[in-house]
Parts: sequence; structure tokens; C-alpha cells
Amino acid sequence: MQPNTTKVLAHLSGIREDDERPAIITDDGVCTYGDLRRRVTQYSDVLAHIGLRPDEAVAMSVEHGPDAVAAMFAALEVGAAFVWLDSSQPAARNRIVVRDCGARYLLTDSSQGGKRLVAELAELNLGLLRIGDSSAAFIERMSRDRGAATLPADTATVVYTSGSTGTPKGIVLTRGNIDQLTEWFADRVGLGPGARQFQWAHLTYDAAYIEIFSAIRSRATLVMPHPEARSDMRTVAQWIRRHAVTHLETAPSLYRALIDAVDSAGAAALDEVRVVTITGEELRPALVSKIRAAFPRADIYNMYGQTENILATFHLVTPADELESVVPVGRALPGREVMLRTADGDEVADGELGEVWVRSRFLSPGYLNNPELTAAAFFPDPHGEPGVQIYRTGDLARRTADGELVFHRRVDHQVKIRGVRVELSEIEAALLDVPGIVHAGVVVREVDEERSQLVAYVQLSDGADVSPDQLKAALAQRLPRNMVPARFVVLDEMPLTTSGKIDRKRLPALASDARESGGRDAAARSTTERELAIIWWRILDAQPQGHDADFFALGGDSLTVPQVREAVKATFGVDVPLNSFYECPQLHQLAARVDALMQQTTVGSPGN
Repeated sequence: MQPNTTKVLAHLSGIREDDERPAIITDDGVCTYGDLRRRVTQYSDVLAHIGLRPDEAVAMSVEHGPDAVAAMFAALEVGAAFVWLDSSQPAARNRIVVRDCGARYLLTDSSQGGKRLVAELAELNLGLLRIGDSSAAFIERMSRDRGAATLPADTATVVYTSGSTGTPKGIVLTRGNIDQLTEWFADRVGLGPGARQFQWAHLTYDAAYIEIFSAIRSRATLVMPHPEARSDMRTVAQWIRRHAVTHLETAPSLYRALIDAVDSAGAAALDEVRVVTITGEELRPALVSKIRAAFPRADIYNMYGQTENILATFHLVTPADELESVVPVGRALPGREVMLRTADGDEVADGELGEVWVRSRFLSPGYLNNPELTAAAFFPDPHGEPGVQIYRTGDLARRTADGELVFHRRVDHQVKIRGVRVELSEIEAALLDVPGIVHAGVVVREVDEERSQLVAYVQLSDGADVSPDQLKAALAQRLPRNMVPARFVVLDEMPLTTSGKIDRKRLPALASDARESGGRDAAARSTTERELAIIWWRILDAQPQGHDADFFALGGDSLTVPQVREAVKATFGVDVPLNSFYECPQLHQLAARVDALMQQTTVGSPGN
């Protein structure tokens, strides 16, 4: 095995008898292991030709499918690291990521997202590598930057998450991290020839690497629908059935949306699925009961971890868990030790709350270009072998008498929205950068057991006139959509504690007397708008204030779009295309689209 090569890559390169076995299934058909290997070889030849150096990052934005998987393996083949960009994120955020990881090249394709990203990153003068329609990679523009930034040794990728300082932080993952975790995962959940793993996570998230690397190393088949298809739960259910998916992994909120879509369609249970893995959010017993009904033949695993360790614990869910208030996250994975500590580092007794510390040699080496943050979260094990670290997670948990870990809450202001890590302080920092804002506080509002929303509270300086809708627009230029609050509340005075900090506990009680986003919009102007507003209010639990109300600003997302789509079909008798919700996010825009579809239906009816 070559230096810097992962075990999974060596496995892909070394076994030839499976050349005709399906490696990846997409909308375009089947990519065999032989096809995948040939793409990896061709792409790695291009990366070697441009002089990509070991431990150098190459930025990537390629549509989900064989080309994306091959691009990752190609970077690893030449000893480099891949860093995924999301073309749907604000351009400023993607530029921060590219500058931080030091990438000289962008590898992309001819998709609309790829073209948009090339334009947005033009000022960085990156070299450009393009994957064409025939899946052949070619050099479109060489980089003029001869000095490559060097990443920590053995880096496989850098994953960027929300950062408490106001900018995203890059978490370094090594080949050793990924190899050890995916080998264990594939063995534990029974991935192998004949198994089919649904690829659900976006490639910017570490969960995607569990799905992809675990499946490829075990000779299983990845089922990779187009991202738009993955956001429509009816389509997801159809893919699971059509391609006999056996393994699923995602957050509780997505499982709930999938099950609701299956139930609303009156469809049969998804009994081909053998393993359901749950990560990213707290798992409630009520959802376990629904999962058992929807996937009657599946084992259910509840797993816990952060990007810094990918996964730390696992728990095979039992019927007894459905009688508890919350499902345990279980015991430590092999190669990891999970400890509970006080703020001073002392052990806590069983049943008492303590901060979760993880000890392992398979942790991230830290945060890229951020030694202070790394030192605060990671430190060498004073009693362990060289290379063993301890990571302070910032999570509070307790241990049951039989040794099971139960998650409780965060120590700090980090939260998870739909399974994605969000630092409230990053949103607050972005708000404070808006001229006229003197105080900003962001809290999480629980909509129901499975859904939550971000609510922002601000105080303006004397004489400032900044509307909630202007705040929303400012944040949309800087933050990912999932980090833009659903509600913005302007307060006359921010409540402070005696020490001068924002009193977050008092914020929700002040909302009723304050000015909120959408308050200046004109009223709904048509019957269609009024009916749509009722649908949004019922599903989002947030009232649209006028015809310019924005679905996503009210808390809508890829999980609630299918619910609204179903309600629109039931109310108006038309099937609105999925992309219409993203192209027409405002109430009057979507109403116009619905009216047009109803008109087409009327014109096309018999007798017209």
C-alpha cells in the first residue's frame, strides 16, 4: 500500500473480481466497481499532472454520484485532501473555506451549481479542473500559485462547521480516523456484497464519508439519488423500494418526515430495510415506535458523536427503550473511551451529569489554522501512549447503572438544527456586524418534539432604523440557510443579567410586544394567497404576515417542503413541482405558480 493511501482505497485498487458488481446507483444508471476504479485512475492522473502535493487541499463541488466519489478517492490516491464546497451556500462563506484550507485548485463539473461556484470564486484566481459530460476530467486553467499550503500530515479532508468566533471552523479528519471508523461501522451494521446503502448526507458533512467509505470498502452498493430527490420524502421512499435499500443513516427529523410521507400516501412499510442508524439529534421513544412500524425488519442503532471524532458511542435500540423518556446513546466504540467529567476534570458518579470527554488515538488532530481553539478542546492523554488524545465535547450526559450513556444538553450555546451543528454565537456575531445593531441574542424555540426554530432578538442604536426583513437579507448573504433565524424580533431594550450578559431566559417573553419580521408586508391579496398562508401557518407554526412573507425565513426547509406540497395538492388539486418552492419562496410568488397550474388544469380538462 502506498504512503498516505487509505485502506479502503487500497481495497478498491486491489480487488478485480468484483469489476461488474454495482458500486453506485444514480438517476443515470449503474456504475460498476470497474467503472469507478477507471474514473479514480483518470482523475488521479490529472491531479498528479498539475503537481498537486501530498497534504495539499483540493476544493471540490461535483454533483452527487460516481464522479463525486471518484474525485475523493483520486485526491487520496495522490496523497492530497479533498474539501467539499456547497454551491447553495453564500459565496462569502465558500471563499472563507477556500482561503482557510489553502486550496489552489477547484475540481467541479458542468452543473449549474458548479458554474455558479466558479463565478463566485473568480477573485481567488484558482486553477480549474472540470469533469465533463463523459465523466472525463480535464484541466481548464492551471493555477498560478506555486506555493501550496500544507495541511497536517495524513489529512483526508477538512469539514467546516459553524464556529463560535463568527466564521466557520475547519475540523481536520485523517485517513486513520476514516479507516478505523468505517471498518468498524461496516462490520457492525453488516454492510457487504448484496447490501445497499442509501447515501443521504451532503458531501460537506462527515456523515457522508461514513456512508460512502463504509459501503465501498465492504463491496456494498451505494444508492445515490440527486439532491433534489433526497429532499422529497415521497421520492426517497420510492428510491428505497425500487432499489431494495437495506441500510439507512440520518437524523431523527428526516426519519420523521420520511415516515409521515409514507403514512400520508397510504403506502406499505419499507420492509427491505435491515438497518436503521440514527445520528445527529436526540432520539425520542415516540419516534422509535414509528420507525419500528415503518421498518418492521430493521435493527435500530442510536449513535452519538461529533465531527471531531465522527462517532463515539452506539446503542442497539430495544423495546424497553420505548418506555424511557429518552433513548440512550450507548457505549463507546472500539478504540474510544468515553468519560464523564466535572468542570475541574474530576470523575462523576453514575447518574450524575458530567461533560463528555472522549479518549482515543482516532480523533481529529484539531481545528485548521486555529491553535487556540484546538488547545481548548484537545489535549494529550497524560497517562496514555503517544498519539492518544482527549477531546472535550462540550456535551453534558449521565451514565446509567448498566453503563449506558444518556445525552442531556450542551454546556455552551451550540445547538443542532435538523441534525446540523449551529453555533448561536456565529449568528450573533453576524447580526452585530449589521450597522445599527448594539445587542443581539439568538435562542432556539421548540416547535414540537422533533422540530425547532432559531429566533433572533436585537436592540438598535439610537436613531437606527433596521427592519427585521433587512436583518434577514443581511444574514442570508453571509450564513447558510439553516443558520438564518426563522424569526427576527426588534426589542426596545435587551434584557441583561447583573454581569452584563444577555439574559436569554427572558427573551421569549418579550417577543409579543416587539416588532417581528414580515410585520410591514402588505396583506395577502387573493384567495390562493390566503389559503397558502393558512397552510404555512399550520405546518410551520409561524404566521405569514403578508404577501411578501418568505417560506424559508418563516422556518421552512427541505423537510417541510414535502408537507406543504401535499397540503397544496389536497387544497387546490394541483401537484406543484418541488423546485417551485425554491424558485418561488415568497407567498405571492408561490400563489401565482399555483394559480397558473390550476389554470392549466382547467384548460386541459375535457369539454374545454
